[in-house]
Amino acid sequence: MFRSSGGKIATVLVVAVFLILVLHNEESASTALLPYLPVLPKQSSSTSSIARLSWLRERIALSEKSWKKSVDLRDDMAKQHPDNPKIPFFPTDFLKYPYTIWDFFPATWTCPHDFQRVGRLGDGGKWVCGMSLYENVPAPTFPSTEIVETREVAAVPSDAGIVIYSFGINGESSFEAEMLERVPSARIWGYDFSVDGWGKQIPTTQRHRTFFEKIGLGDEDLHDASPPFYTLPTLMATNNHTYIDILKIDIEGSEYKALDTMMDAFEGIKSASGKSVLPIGQVMIELHLGDGINLDTRNAGGSVDFGRFKKWWERLEKMGMRPAWIEINLFAVTLGKEKSNPRCTEYVWVNARDENSVLWR
Repeated sequence: MFRSSGGKIATVLVVAVFLILVLHNEESASTALLPYLPVLPKQSSSTSSIARLSWLRERIALSEKSWKKSVDLRDDMAKQHPDNPKIPFFPTDFLKYPYTIWDFFPATWTCPHDFQRVGRLGDGGKWVCGMSLYENVPAPTFPSTEIVETREVAAVPSDAGIVIYSFGINGESSFEAEMLERVPSARIWGYDFSVDGWGKQIPTTQRHRTFFEKIGLGDEDLHDASPPFYTLPTLMATNNHTYIDILKIDIEGSEYKALDTMMDAFEGIKSASGKSVLPIGQVMIELHLGDGINLDTRNAGGSVDFGRFKKWWERLEKMGMRPAWIEINLFAVTLGKEKSNPRCTEYVWVNARDENSVLWR
């Protein structure tokens, strides 16, 4: 009886200690029990501020090392293929060439903060690096809760709060709705020529923090066309924005030329180290491959093969963008044999060179 009671007491003590550790872990944001949710040390003094910065720099350095290794492996793997740079997106002889285009571009750069999914599960939801940091940005004063029809979005100064651009709405706005709910400082500019407005997920009470226009994102300004197209630099200038915290893009293949135009416009912006940097904190984007050989859609810019894709991707990397998350969209794979290859993939790019991002403050 004594041994049995002693065993029970020991078990209770072990469980109690475990619960105390878990609660302490949640309260102090320690990563001891949650290594997959790295959190910066608390900033309670100048000493901890230095430790915080040192911790962040170490994490970024590790991510850069991992990413650079994947770049070297990408180049080596491409050179080994006899058709380089015309490597098929999806191999016909998988035993001989056991990789698809997505294997050349893995998400090897680790976000040093929490990585959270925002919006619904499946198509429409997005992953956000450092979501908790966006949530902690103080909200500007919004003058009204009425639906705003002006481009200024409630006349709040353009540089206040978190600025989000969303291209490709398609009637599904769960991502935008949750960002508005969880990030008090967020304002969202949305564009889509195929729908008349936001999805029903955004309540009327939050519409004063949004702006929508029925236009498309393109590689040139075609304002009088039907439908009209605008470039990203033109939209930013029109909205009086010099910086975008979060850019969400799902424009069914038009992303290549549209982002080429964006990089052309911002190539002159330099970081403290003198390297080109985009004025964008992070990008959530769905990449499309068309039929796997050529991508011919309106505003897509014609043919896109492996060589073109690789050059486009590496130009983004040269401007500080790093692939931090990948999610292959398998929905099209289920639609039929003719679409059996996964031609659509979601990526999150984090700007590792950005000095204005909330992630690095």
